[in-house]
Amino acid sequence: MYLDGNKDQWVIMLTTFGLILLMVSGCANTRGPKLVANSHIDYNKAVSQVLKEELLLNVVRRRYMEPPQFLNVSGINSNFSTTTRLGAGASVSDWGDENVVDGSIDGSVTFSDSPTITLTPRQGEDIASQLHEPLRVSVVADLVAAGYGIDTLLLFLVEGLNNLRGPDLRWDGFRPGSPEWKTTIELIQQLYDGGELVVDRFKWNDPYNDYSYPAETITPGMWITTISTGRNRWKSYDGGKSFFYTTDEVAPAMWLYPEARTTPDGQRLMELLNVQPDVQKKAWLLETARVAQGADLEGRPDDRRSTIKLRMRSLYNVLNLYAYGVDVPIEDEQEGRATDLTSFREAVEQGEVRDLTKMTVIRYSKSAPESAFKRVRYRDMWFYIDDRDLDSKVGFNALHDLWQLSIKAPGGQAQPVTTIQVN
Repeated sequence: MYLDGNKDQWVIMLTTFGLILLMVSGCANTRGPKLVANSHIDYNKAVSQVLKEELLLNVVRRRYMEPPQFLNVSGINSNFSTTTRLGAGASVSDWGDENVVDGSIDGSVTFSDSPTITLTPRQGEDIASQLHEPLRVSVVADLVAAGYGIDTLLLFLVEGLNNLRGPDLRWDGFRPGSPEWKTTIELIQQLYDGGELVVDRFKWNDPYNDYSYPAETITPGMWITTISTGRNRWKSYDGGKSFFYTTDEVAPAMWLYPEARTTPDGQRLMELLNVQPDVQKKAWLLETARVAQGADLEGRPDDRRSTIKLRMRSLYNVLNLYAYGVDVPIEDEQEGRATDLTSFREAVEQGEVRDLTKMTVIRYSKSAPESAFKRVRYRDMWFYIDDRDLDSKVGFNALHDLWQLSIKAPGGQAQPVTTIQVN
């Protein structure tokens, strides 16, 4: 640029230089927080998507009798860097009566993001024991509370309720379970829909033993010491005359309203479950079924129970049942590449079991699907859940939530850990 007057020329040029410096430094200072905010959401979406697609892939693998394989996203390290460049130059030329200043100013700001993702294969005892051990009973109550259908959860997660045997899967055939199983599940859902039955976590006080303490023998120090533990309480069942030393806990249970216990449906359900109509806690605890020993052998097998014993499936078995919903080319099943569902289809036709293939439908396509909720590439095909199939989306979300409740990260730490450095 060419300006007249030495003083005015330098003032204008320096002012312009200062303004550019402020703009560049301002961009550098405000860009960092925006990058952090934007990257947080992007990484959240990416990790969520890859975990769900991996879960879908493993369901499809089980349809083809291939063992599941999982990766753990153990760390995300993203390094943001900012490079700022400013330049200025000037020259003065003597043109007789006046001087001409020739000046130039330029600048640039460069941002870069260098992420490092750490993926760790889950293998060996780290993941095998969690896949094969029985699920915790509490996951049934947790998923019911989350809004998933109780009948579907019992069908997929539970192998037995007290004396009732649920359906079971083998690679060479399907066993539908005891004849009363399907009736029991339908009754539970019917009473649940009518608001007469509740499955949830309940809070109560459970006495450690049958001995009660007279109220006058319990000193203030005993009260304070008991409450300070956080897990124990003194509980009276006779209006304060005597107290039991009890646990103060929350446990999964099934509650059937008293008026429903006198109805034909309520009476039939209690008969099928082989439970006592009146129990001390007004609800039937959901407990893990275990091998009978010691005191368990004192009662006869046909005695009515005060609790409901659940024989839980493993997560591996749940994946096998979900694999029933994977649609495959007919030739893959005929040639033995995929699980043969002939015995299962026969059980469905005879009304012995619900059709699992309709609960969470996973379709296949030779080309990439246009409307997919989740999709994976496998065996030169696309397997996907249609975004318009709400029931299948809900069923898959239930599996995802079950996975989150059941599988622990390596070392017991929350994963992944995201570290963002801004330079």
